[in-house]
Amino acid sequence: MPAPDLAPPPEFAPVARPLSVHLHPRLVEPAALAGAVVLVIDNLRASVTIAAALRAGARAVRPTLTVEDALLAKAQADPSHPPPLLGGERGGTRIDGFDMDNSPLTYTPDRCRGRDVVFTTTNGTAALLHASHAARIVVASLANLSAVAGVVGADPRPVHILCAGTRDEVSLDDCLPAGALVDRLLVAGRALTQDDSSRLCLRAWREATATPDSLHAAMRDTRGGRNLLRLSLDADVAFCAVPDTLPIVPIFDHATGLITPLSPA
Repeated sequence: MPAPDLAPPPEFAPVARPLSVHLHPRLVEPAALAGAVVLVIDNLRASVTIAAALRAGARAVRPTLTVEDALLAKAQADPSHPPPLLGGERGGTRIDGFDMDNSPLTYTPDRCRGRDVVFTTTNGTAALLHASHAARIVVASLANLSAVAGVVGADPRPVHILCAGTRDEVSLDDCLPAGALVDRLLVAGRALTQDDSSRLCLRAWREATATPDSLHAAMRDTRGGRNLLRLSLDADVAFCAVPDTLPIVPIFDHATGLITPLSPA
C-alpha cells in the first residue's frame, strides 16, 4: 500500500471514449462501473461456456454467485418451460448433482436447445454480478473477440474490461483476451486512460501472438491454464485459446438476471 502521507494523485484531462482494464474485480468498486459498458472476461472458461450455451440454442443463462443460489433459481423456475439445466464448477470440476460442468465442449445443441441454464463458477459469475451497476454488461472472451469488439467499438460510453481472475489472484488467461480487445478497440478509436493495466494486457497479447503457434502455449502457461492441465482438461484450454469460434455477443441484464444473445441490428 502507498505511504499514508502521500499527496493526492495528479489529475489528467479526461479522454473521449475512454477504455480501461481492471485486472481483478477486487481492484474496482462496482460504483465506478456505473453508466459504462463493461466487458467481463473469464476466458478459462465461464465466458466461453456461456457463449457456447447460447450458440447451442439455450434460451438464456442465469448466473448465480453460489451453489445454493443456483438450486433456488432452479426450484423457482417457470413451470411452463422445460426445467433449467444446472451448470458450473467448483475447483474446476462439476458440482455434485449438477447436469453439466464448465466445459464449453459439453454445451451442445442436443443438450441446450430450448433450455435455460442456471450457471455458477468460481470467478466468472461473481465478476458478472460485480458489474451490476453498468449500463451494459457483455460477456467477452477470445472466442467472441471480433463480435464483441464490433458491438462496443463505436459506443460513446466509457468501456471497462473486467478480468475475473482466479480466486483472489490476477490471471494471465484473462489478461490476454483483455489485451486483444484493447488492440481492437484502439483501432476503433477508443483512448486509454492513465492506468497501466490496459497497456500491460496489450503488451502481453502482442507477445503471446508474436508467432502463429504461440497463443496456445501462452494460454497453457497461465494460472488458469495450469489449473486445467492439472485436471487433464487441455482440450478446453485449446478451444478457449482460439479467437472467433463463437460469433455471438451475450448480454447480461441485471434487472432480469439473465444472459441472452444480442439480437442482430
